[in-house]
Amino acid sequence: MRNLDTIRQLEIFNGLSDKEMATVIRRSKQMEYKAEGVIVREKSPGGMMHIILEGSVEVRKKTPDGNEKPLAILNEGTVFGEMSFFDGCPYSASVIAKENTSTLTMFKNDFLEMAETEPALALKMAINLINTLSTRLRKTNENLVTFAALRGKE
Repeated sequence: MRNLDTIRQLEIFNGLSDKEMATVIRRSKQMEYKAEGVIVREKSPGGMMHIILEGSVEVRKKTPDGNEKPLAILNEGTVFGEMSFFDGCPYSASVIAKENTSTLTMFKNDFLEMAETEPALALKMAINLINTLSTRLRKTNENLVTFAALRGKE
């Protein structure tokens, strides 16, 4: 596992004490993926949240004609899978390792158990995830406005 000080700098862990960090790490699993390995498949059941420790991934979405379109490249420190982790819906996109990649992975059941035994810790993590999702939604809104403006010029 990476150095605790490095992991602590990730946004999802803002405000966590050493003891809380140890609890999260104990309840998570470090996963390794080879380049081009599928980490998450679109429409498969959710239930895991991944934090990229090393490497990078590409997020891909199927188009109506069945092709896959790249949506984003995610690098170290980025969280993915959090939407289906919380809402229980299938994954909305596929995630493929661009290079050998290591993630800290938490299963929903482990988070729910942590929420029962350490509610303050679970709340801190949930707030950090809400902040991450809010930032992403704002960026998506900006992109939609830009896209709409460009389409209006056609």
